[in-house]
Amino acid sequence: MSRKTKISQIQIGEQDEVVILGNGPSLKKMISEYPDFLDGKDLVCVNHFPTTDEYQKLKPKYLIASAEDLFLEDIDQRFIDKSKRLFDNINKKTDWPLIFLFPAKAKKYKRWQEQIKNNKNITVYYYNTTPIEGLAPVRNFLFNLKAGMVRPHNIMIPSMFVMTWLGYKKIYIWGADHSWLKDISVTENNEALINEKHFYDENESKSLPLVWKKNKNRRLHEILYKFMTAFKGYFTVQEYAESKQVDILNCTKGSFIDAFNRIDLEDYEKSKI
Repeated sequence: MSRKTKISQIQIGEQDEVVILGNGPSLKKMISEYPDFLDGKDLVCVNHFPTTDEYQKLKPKYLIASAEDLFLEDIDQRFIDKSKRLFDNINKKTDWPLIFLFPAKAKKYKRWQEQIKNNKNITVYYYNTTPIEGLAPVRNFLFNLKAGMVRPHNIMIPSMFVMTWLGYKKIYIWGADHSWLKDISVTENNEALINEKHFYDENESKSLPLVWKKNKNRRLHEILYKFMTAFKGYFTVQEYAESKQVDILNCTKGSFIDAFNRIDLEDYEKSKI
């Protein structure tokens, strides 16, 4: 592992199209049905994607993660176990040049760094997750300085920001179902639960509390507020992308995200014939 500081040091070359592979339940089918779409485009994977077989098959150029439970130490043991499994997979599987993008606040934590320090294929760059709000001109000025971003309630937000900062002009979104609303429930003990399904665990995932800091479980209104903030934030991402003349195109059929233009991959493939 080599460590860099500024993402401005990353060179994307002549390629100006990138596909962000979200981990939603639809991703596996998309990869299976439209593999040719990925040809000639840079790929971004997120969070726990390296624990899957698809990681080595697709060999993405970038891995972006943002969840604090991947590097914090005073958290529930199940999150520590999951993060250890993730970094163990990253270390063992990555035999191609990988750009790993992680929040700047993760620098001071050693656990994750120890796991991948001997893999020379991985270069770590840090990005700033400071939430920025306010009037668009001021907001965009600070975004351009890479001083922060829209509040990153979901990994897709930093993924789109970083790819915009790097200079990509077309950003395609895959596997961003964001259909959690139909998977929320409340027990007879007033415990709010959510079944967060991913393409790699859709059949095994369970309804669990959404844990907050200090192992505090979120109440229903806190879960809904978190989701509302994320969905609202996508409109700010879209406004910023437009100011940089970047097209963000959601290719995920049935996605709940309503901020970006959509393309139907089946129609897209037919148009090339």
